[in-house]
Amino acid sequence: MGLRRVVFKPVASDVDAGTHDERLYDKALHPWRSKIRRWLIPLVRAETPYIAKLQNTIRTPVLDSYFLWTANLGTHTFFMIFLPILVWFDASNMAKSIACMAAVGVFTSGFIKDFMCLPRPLSPPVHRLSMSSSTSLEYGFPSTHSTNSISAALFMISLACESYNPESPLRVVCIIGAFLYATSIVFGRVYCGMHSVTDIVGGGVLAYVLYWFQWTFRDEFNSMFTTDSIVPVVVAILLCLSLVGLHPDPIERCPCFEDSVCFMGVLIGLFPGGWLCNHSEYCTMGQQTLALTQSTLPVAAFVVLSKLVLGVATLFIWRIVCKKACYFILPPIYRAFNLPHRKFEIGARTYKSLNRESIHPIPSVLDLRHLAGTVAEAEHVGIQSSIDLHEKTVYEQQLQHRGGRDEKESATVESPVYDPTTLLVAEDAPLRYDVDIVTKLIVYAGIGFLALCPVPMLFQFSGLSS
Repeated sequence: MGLRRVVFKPVASDVDAGTHDERLYDKALHPWRSKIRRWLIPLVRAETPYIAKLQNTIRTPVLDSYFLWTANLGTHTFFMIFLPILVWFDASNMAKSIACMAAVGVFTSGFIKDFMCLPRPLSPPVHRLSMSSSTSLEYGFPSTHSTNSISAALFMISLACESYNPESPLRVVCIIGAFLYATSIVFGRVYCGMHSVTDIVGGGVLAYVLYWFQWTFRDEFNSMFTTDSIVPVVVAILLCLSLVGLHPDPIERCPCFEDSVCFMGVLIGLFPGGWLCNHSEYCTMGQQTLALTQSTLPVAAFVVLSKLVLGVATLFIWRIVCKKACYFILPPIYRAFNLPHRKFEIGARTYKSLNRESIHPIPSVLDLRHLAGTVAEAEHVGIQSSIDLHEKTVYEQQLQHRGGRDEKESATVESPVYDPTTLLVAEDAPLRYDVDIVTKLIVYAGIGFLALCPVPMLFQFSGLSS
């Protein structure tokens, strides 16, 4: 959305939980939820100086660029772009399995993040390298990058071991490639200062659980799309909708819920789309690309490029049209029934219409504009959210009360220069309306459905599958 704001709020008059001490977290959270947070947060905070020391020791311009760019391969952005391509080139079963793991991974890690409210490593002393402007607004535990990359790598390794003989070079290449993919992303999260080792371990444990379920029950999962009964698909859709409703509200302003909604929306569309496609020979034929094996290289390249352009264009046109329609239809419904909205959202009764809202052709969840930036532009040092401000206060208190400094030594230390900007929280983020969540759910459900069924049919109709 084009509407943005920059608000500077004094700490003294702000009631945001991120600007207060732990007592406010204890009051805002359920007692046992607060107890778990108090048990884990010392582990996260204790790692900050070690991560800063690691960065000072091993950081180089080459490694900065490498880990900054490979981090994009573990985001939901990458999976949303990559998985439809697998479907369009006759790898539908693998795409659906990885999409399910990634969607549940994004939702579960986002759920735990908003549930635990654990911060990322503090900056400074840590330097954060990220191409996304919204990542710093999220909590840290567990790491979604680690969850996505490790679960996908484990699934690919298992698939390679099942598909190729032990002596096959392809098996070795797949295993090494999956291992390098996961380790680059996981270590890169620590190198870039975006996660602690505790976050990585949490993401790894979650990744293994998701992989184990998906791999163990893959036959049952695939049978959902081939069975004649549509009941399993309906049950899966209802389960996804119920999970969206169960997502907890964070204490601070955190965009995890929006990411979860987007990927759950993809799943809601994926299930009926995959079921309909498996029951239509016309659709399954559209997923093939016979030109790759039966045509010359120029012809095959033209067919592949045409499928990508036609498929992506279809999804983008759907997004623009559907979002515009939702902005026209949903606000009056919200006002008529006085529907509730989540924390940090603008209620429908406070605005008249969204018809004039500009809709960017590229989804905000993709965040592609930051990919053109340099390493210097992606490096962030300092307070980026109210979560950071709270952690900075705690960190300074720990330094003041740390043992080993006598009064004489303390007296020789210069007093820090007063900086009034440290008492302000800069919130530079798009305004969110109450209808945005339902809009995202509808839009991304349509994207998941279109990618699995109508788009392959369009390929077959256009002759791009032959």
